[in-house]
Amino acid sequence: MIDGSSQAAFEQSLQAARRDVGPKDRLKLEAAIREHQARMFAKADNRQEYERLVRQGMDGLTAPAIVRQFDKDVDRVSGKAADAVFDAKRALKEL
Repeated sequence: MIDGSSQAAFEQSLQAARRDVGPKDRLKLEAAIREHQARMFAKADNRQEYERLVRQGMDGLTAPAIVRQFDKDVDRVSGKAADAVFDAKRALKEL
């Protein structure tokens, strides 16, 4: 279970959580973590707030639960969300 009570506890528990899933699910876990980090980065005004938001958002979760949510999110949005993101990225490059 992820412990978001401090940065050190978070990092240690995240390493342990990574060992709780197999290689296939580990890729999904890493993708879900990166997606969560990106969302929190967009919300945060500084590094301390970013780290706090990341920890709070994952506090109490298990690696299998994160993977299950990732699978639900992928099924829900299918390829449409990815296409929308690529469209937005192209539009931003043109600015």
